[in-house]
Amino acid sequence: MPYPVHEPVFYGLDVDAAYDPLLGLQLVKDPLARADVDVDAALRRLRDLLDAHLTADGVLFDSRAWIITAFRASL
Repeated sequence: MPYPVHEPVFYGLDVDAAYDPLLGLQLVKDPLARADVDVDAALRRLRDLLDAHLTADGVLFDSRAWIITAFRASL
C-alpha cells in the first residue's frame, strides 16, 4: 500500500550554505561543464533560485515521495 510523503528538503541555513555544496554535486557540475551557456549567468540563476526558497528555517525545497510496502503471501 502506498503512503504519500510530503516533506521539505533542507539545503542549508542560508543561500551561501546551500550554494557551495550544490556546486560539488555531479548533478550540477556535469551540465555546467557540457552546456553551451554563460556559466556565470547560470550560477547567478542558481543563487537566485536558492534565494527564492529561503525561509526563516533555511533554504527549503518542496519534495514528495511515495513509500511502498509489500507483503509476501503466505504459502
